[in-house]
Amino acid sequence: MKRREFIRKSILGATETFLAKLMAMALPGHDSLLKPPFLNFDSQIPSARGLKVSTNRRFLSDAQTGLPFCLLADTAWNLNALSYEEIDLYLRDRSSHGFNAFMFCLNFSPQAAAANAYRERAYIGADNTELNPRYFEYCDYILRTAARYGLYGMVYAMWAGQKSGTMNTYTTAQLHSIGLRVGASLKDHDNVILVAGGESSPPYIDPRFVDAMGSGLKAGCDGKHLVTVHPCGHSSCSQFYSGSLWLDFYMIQGSSGRRGFDYDMTALVTQDYNCKIVRPTMVAENYYESGTTRPPAEQRRSLYLSVFAGAFGYAYGHNALWQMAPHAAEKWMLDGWPPGVPTWKDALDTLAVKQLHYIRNLLYSRPFFTRIPDQSLIVSGQGQSITDRIQATRDGSYGHDNATYIMAYLAAPVSFALNTEAIASDRLNAWWFTPATGRSEPIGTNFANSGKLSLEKKPGEPDAVVVIDSAVKHYPQPGYRSMDRL
Repeated sequence: MKRREFIRKSILGATETFLAKLMAMALPGHDSLLKPPFLNFDSQIPSARGLKVSTNRRFLSDAQTGLPFCLLADTAWNLNALSYEEIDLYLRDRSSHGFNAFMFCLNFSPQAAAANAYRERAYIGADNTELNPRYFEYCDYILRTAARYGLYGMVYAMWAGQKSGTMNTYTTAQLHSIGLRVGASLKDHDNVILVAGGESSPPYIDPRFVDAMGSGLKAGCDGKHLVTVHPCGHSSCSQFYSGSLWLDFYMIQGSSGRRGFDYDMTALVTQDYNCKIVRPTMVAENYYESGTTRPPAEQRRSLYLSVFAGAFGYAYGHNALWQMAPHAAEKWMLDGWPPGVPTWKDALDTLAVKQLHYIRNLLYSRPFFTRIPDQSLIVSGQGQSITDRIQATRDGSYGHDNATYIMAYLAAPVSFALNTEAIASDRLNAWWFTPATGRSEPIGTNFANSGKLSLEKKPGEPDAVVVIDSAVKHYPQPGYRSMDRL
């Protein structure tokens, strides 16, 4: 199929998908947004118009409307291995599952360092510092297609990892020059976040080289796009780049391989949240899914603990998808990060993927920008590891009983108690929210605030969220998307 004809059909396909969603909402018997128990339904694809850091420097928001943006990304390092048709399929599918961003690298070895699906390399010339027009036409297609599906592309200019990196082969001057050119090339796309490098921190690379790339990207795009950098495992980029003027938000890499099952990423989130130089932070890499039979609660747990601990966003990953299996079939990749399925297409619809986006509906149903992490709310029931952790968040300010709601994520069924004195109200409402379904059900309404709420374990699900509200606020059922609540 010729590329022009393919693009035309892709646009028609995206339009038909959108119209199908709207038609479904009008059909008799379709679940109403207000009919309990609430069923989440994303009724429209949001437009990508650029992002900015919130006024309190804890979150991201839409640059034009100011509405909150809870980033949920998919990991597609080796997206370059796909054809135009496959890219459209991948992006359309991610959008349908509620993702609003995806991460890919322009120069990810071994696949993209050689060529993309059309045998074009990102960087060419005698010293590999010039941009390949044909490759960046391909990159433009990725971002234009992503914009149609309401997705932000988190574009990694290069990789510096120990086994898959090429960044160490350049000088600081060359990296700054590349950053300028890449930033300028992608400046006119509204749905872009620029990333100076992957695994780009000590011990894999000297921070001076990353600063050269990052400052080049920021200058090249005339400051239009947010810029960040992805660190090595078990660390945050705040440890190396908190003083870098080009850096807009922190990124964390936890433990993505087989041993990452019980890695406590909340410690790094808390470290970033308490950093003297305040910036938003996100978990960009942690315990990748493999195959299709792993319990989805493993991925939900990593997401909810990270966000409730103070992260503004989170990136999900599946070994088959970041490798774009079977394209990146290096033995060290397969041994440490087994895909568990023959091809990337087999990993598109895991149970976890279908459930993660419910967190956005939950967070958007309560005041967003005033939310803070607060473990002091937990009176009893706290576990010993992330597998039985309770993570609490609320709105208001530390040291003041001025909250209007409390949320607590329970990584395992447990009896527990929460301090409700933080809520400035004599009467409370309480709800259970189920992360696996996005549904909520009342625990009690308009009951007296005694200063402590004790609850028995919720049966039937491996994890849950309890939501406690000031009754006088009349907040809707948790999970009802109300984006006007800032």
